[in-house]
Amino acid sequence: MGIRKIAALANVSIATVSRVLNTPELVKENTRNKVLKIAQELEYHKYNSSYTPALKKDEIAVIMPDVINSFFARILEGIVKQAKALKLPLNLYLTHDDPEEELIAVDTILQKQTRGVILIRSRNKEKESSKTILKLNKYNIPFVLVDRDISSTNNSGVFLSNANAVYDAINLLLQDGYENISIIAGSKNSLNSNQRLDGYKEALNKHNIISQESNIYRGDFSMQSGLELTREILKKKVLPEAIFSCANEITIGCLKAISEHGLRVGKDIKLFSFNKLDASYLNNFDISYVEHPVESMGEKSVTILKNKFVGTKGLIREIVNYKIHY
Repeated sequence: MGIRKIAALANVSIATVSRVLNTPELVKENTRNKVLKIAQELEYHKYNSSYTPALKKDEIAVIMPDVINSFFARILEGIVKQAKALKLPLNLYLTHDDPEEELIAVDTILQKQTRGVILIRSRNKEKESSKTILKLNKYNIPFVLVDRDISSTNNSGVFLSNANAVYDAINLLLQDGYENISIIAGSKNSLNSNQRLDGYKEALNKHNIISQESNIYRGDFSMQSGLELTREILKKKVLPEAIFSCANEITIGCLKAISEHGLRVGKDIKLFSFNKLDASYLNNFDISYVEHPVESMGEKSVTILKNKFVGTKGLIREIVNYKIHY
């Protein structure tokens, strides 16, 4: 009865629903996603009683927003490298920062009876991504978070040292005589962004400088956001001595805006990036940056997941080290 109802609501045949639930790779993506979404809404799960990951091969599912952002691409490189070393096959699911796509990916993972999951959750959607975590826990699927933590629950994962890295970076600027420092952070709904902003404020406070709201800009970790917010910063009568960018894509936007205004990075205005940029940018601009072992984050996530496969209990959380290039 469940399959018939799904077929009727999705306006497809019962055979199509069956293929989606059994061999999803044979069904067009749009149709597959529509059927899975309806099945999810009806809480229909063919695998409720049959999901037995312990009996399956150690296949890994990687759920992440995209691979266009070089930060995510480098994490994926590390995942692929370590998975290959451990002879673990993997499947990649891209969500485009949409929590609904996360849930659809989990449905497919359950159907395939994939052994475990590495998850970079959707940006600024902690509440919605919590549903993904609940579902993974419900079916006892081992998982590891990478980069984006969830404050409401304790989960195994590999994360950046957000507050400490920014604190050390801003402290270097202040020690070098920079006082008027603007920061471009992410959304107020972003845990990573808020932690980085905490590091900024703490460093200023250590030097008895009150952080000014007029120096704090919030965007969405995109190049366009960095471009638009830097243009706004450069409209000020008194320009900041330095800009701290909380993400590599933001930094690229900053560079474009600074160049538009005919200013020189490192001479007219100091630019500090939370992430290392590609060599093409570093070779042409005087940019300070925090370097994180990004590929290593991917490698560590696979190792943690493998350990869970063999029975390691409890939380496994790793905070990676960083190096500042100033």
